[in-house]
Amino acid sequence: MRWELLLIIVAGVWMGNVYTDGKFLTKLLSYKKYYHMAGIFLGACTLFWLLKKDPKRASRMLEHSNEYLKYLPVDKNTSSIISPILDFTSKQSYSQHMPSYGNTVSGKSYSVLDMLKPTTPVEQVGGGGGAGKKATKRSVSETKKKYVASSQNWKCGDCQEQLSAWYEVDHKIRLEYGGSNNLDNLVALCRECHGRKTTIENL
Repeated sequence: MRWELLLIIVAGVWMGNVYTDGKFLTKLLSYKKYYHMAGIFLGACTLFWLLKKDPKRASRMLEHSNEYLKYLPVDKNTSSIISPILDFTSKQSYSQHMPSYGNTVSGKSYSVLDMLKPTTPVEQVGGGGGAGKKATKRSVSETKKKYVASSQNWKCGDCQEQLSAWYEVDHKIRLEYGGSNNLDNLVALCRECHGRKTTIENL
C-alpha cells in the first residue's frame, strides 16, 4: 500500500469523526472485543506458521518468551493463563527428525534472541598479545543484562551480595572455550567478584 493512499484513508477517518462529533470513533471502539479476538486469532495463526516453517527456532522462541513473561509487568491472571501454554508448547519435541536449522558456519546453534542482539560475537585472527591467536568480541545487550540480574534477584552470583548499579554480566564458560551468549551461560557479578574471576582465569 502506497503511503499517499494510507494518508488519505487516515485523513478521511479523521474528518468523518469530526463531522459526526466523535460518534464515528466511539462506534469503532465499541468493537474492541472483536479486535482482541482478531488479534488472538492472528497470533495463533502466526505461531502455527512459525512452528510449521521452522520448528526448532520457534520452540526456542517460545521457551525464551515463557522466561521473559515471569519478569514482565503482566497481569497475574493473564500470566497464569499464557505461561502454561508457552511452557507446554516449548517442551514439545518439534525438532525431532528435522534438519538442523539456525547453525553457524562452525556448527554452533543460535536462538531467536541471539539474532536480536545489537552485535554478535565475532572472531578475529590476531589482535592483542599473541600472533595467530583468536580474540573473541563479546556483546550482551542491556536488556539481557537486566534480565540476568533480575533472575538472580539482583544479587551477585558469587558472593550473594546486593548488586550495585555497575555490576557486570560474565560468561560461565568463556566464549573462546565454546561458551555462548545464551541466558544459561550468563551470570551477574559484582565488580569485585568479576575482577577476581577474570584474574584467576587469566593466570
